[in-house]
Formats: sequence, structure tokens, C-alpha cells
Amino acid sequence: MNLFKIIRRWWQRRRDRFYHRNRWHLVLDFSLVIIILLLAGVAIRLAFYHPLIIETFHLNPPVIDNPASNNGLNWQLDVGATQSSVGLGENLTLTLHYQNNSETPINQAEIRLDLNSAAFKITSITTDNNKSLISGDKLVIKDIKPGEKGDLALVAAWRVEKEDFPRSLQGKVLVKLFNQNSQLEQELDFPAVKIASDLQMSAALYYHSPQGDQLGIGPVPPVVDVPTTYWLIVKAVNNGNDLKNAVFSAQLPIGVELSGEYSLLAGKFSYDSDARRLLWQLDSISAAGGDYIANFALVLTPSQQQLGKEVTILKNLRYHADDTWTQTELFGTLTDLDSSLPADRLNRGNGVVIAQ
Repeated sequence: MNLFKIIRRWWQRRRDRFYHRNRWHLVLDFSLVIIILLLAGVAIRLAFYHPLIIETFHLNPPVIDNPASNNGLNWQLDVGATQSSVGLGENLTLTLHYQNNSETPINQAEIRLDLNSAAFKITSITTDNNKSLISGDKLVIKDIKPGEKGDLALVAAWRVEKEDFPRSLQGKVLVKLFNQNSQLEQELDFPAVKIASDLQMSAALYYHSPQGDQLGIGPVPPVVDVPTTYWLIVKAVNNGNDLKNAVFSAQLPIGVELSGEYSLLAGKFSYDSDARRLLWQLDSISAAGGDYIANFALVLTPSQQQLGKEVTILKNLRYHADDTWTQTELFGTLTDLDSSLPADRLNRGNGVVIAQ
């Protein structure tokens, strides 16, 4: 009864002081009371709710580990990569170590690869494991006995589907296991494999440029003991990653000399006269490419011994560069260049030495 009187007095004081003056005070008080009651109800409901409410908020998300087990199937799979980087057109090779820890045989294991990015597509897979077979886009291993273990290399050919693509291959190994009574699925991330830059180095000899302008001087075809000047054009085309310490080198045979004329759109040039080696050096090559071109004038003076033959003008053509993304060296060799001038549309095939 005392509580009732206290509430009544509080109500009268609030009414006389606030509610008669402005109805909004009454609305505000009722709203606060309703909110307090609702919060109290929620608190009470949560206090008596099933403890699995924690999982509803994903405070402890499940972790997929290598071991997998279900209904008697117990399987261990470890995945690795044989390389930290690949070049365009180079296969991706994964190493798989598996073990059947079940007390019963696994009738069949199906293994597939799933790449994270739609910019890439797996075109085919092969394996070195003679117990397994390839069925479409998956590898199949049959009749894995209890306790049996094995190793295999899964080799995947892939291609780029989009012009702008990530600079690494990432994805999952998807596994399905079957026995007479149950089925188990498992997925594991495989290590990210970086994609090396696509560096294309080219070198060609010209007497006339592709536009038809005369660059060279002297007779074509070449004549014994008469100098003929050709122009060597070297280009570096890069796409993918930034490169550094790029070098192109080539050797001049006896009977071929530098005229002293050259032009560089990038880099620097040097010549080792003892080794007769030409060097074009670039401190860096941008990931987006650019005008990386060098031009050199080479003078051929054929000897009597070369009469009736096409003459080598440049040999041992090599190049290398450091890929800053993959931390690997890119390198390659080019074919020797001779007086047949295969890149010169006006003079190709016109390189056999003649007499005066």
C-alpha cells in the first residue's frame, strides 16, 4: 500500500509540474517506460536462451584443418607447391601427400582444383601417380586401403582469361571421399604461386627499315672485301612486374665491327673489345612497359673464305633481368643473326656473299 501511495504522489507531482504544461513530457515518459520494459524482457530472454546463441554470432568460426573425418572416414591430406612462381604458359605443379587413417577402405577419392580468380582457367590436369587416373577435370584414386599413404604431383595447365589479372595463382584443392556407407568432402588452400613478368626481348638486322627507309650502306648482297653496314634493332617488351638490372649481350664475330653509330631510347651501352661483346644495360623496366629500344650500326666485311655463304653477323645473343615481384631471374637466348636478314622485308634471303 505504501508503494502505491509513493507512485500516486510521484504521478501527481509530474502531472502538476510537467504534463499540464506540455503533453510531450507525458509522451516522453511513457516511451522511456516502454523501452525499459522491452530491454528488461530481452535481457531475461537471453539469460534463459540456449547457449548455442554464441555460434549464431560466429564468435568462433569453424577451422578447416588437414585431417577430415566423418562416419568412419578419416583422411589426412597435405598440399604443397613445387615452385614459388611460374611464368605465363608454365604449368602449376602441386604436391599432395595423402593417408587413409580409417579402419575401412576408401573406395574412391576425387580431387579437383578450384582457382580463386575468374581471370584464370584450368585447361587440363595430369599426374605422375600410377594408381590414379584423370576423369574430366578431376583426379581419381580408387581403393585406398586402411593405413595406406601416397604421394603424387598434380600438374595443372592454365591460361589467362582476362587482360587485367592478379599476379599470383591462388585457390583450393577440393576432395570428395566415398566408401560403402558414407561420403566426406574436404577443401584445402594451396600455397599462392606468384606469376613472373612476361619479358620479351627481340633483336633483328635491317638494311631497309620496316617502313622501307634505307638504313644500311654498301652492297647487298654482300661482296668479298667490301664493307656493308647493317642496323641492329633490339627491343625489350615487358608486361606484368617491375624489372631491374636488365642486360642484353651479343658477340661480334671476326669480320664484323661496330661503326660507332648507335641510338638508345633507354639504358646505356658498352663494348668489351677483348671479348668482342656488346652490352645494352637497363637499370629498370617498368611493369607497364615503355620504349626500351637500342639501335647499333654493324659493319660486315666478308672474307674470301665466306664467298658463296651467308655470314653470321651477331652470335651468342642473351638477356636477363631480375623480377622484383617474384624475386627470380628472367633470362633467355636469341638465335644468331646473319646476312640473310629474315626481318628485312625488302632484302630477306639476299645475304649470300658474292665476288667483286
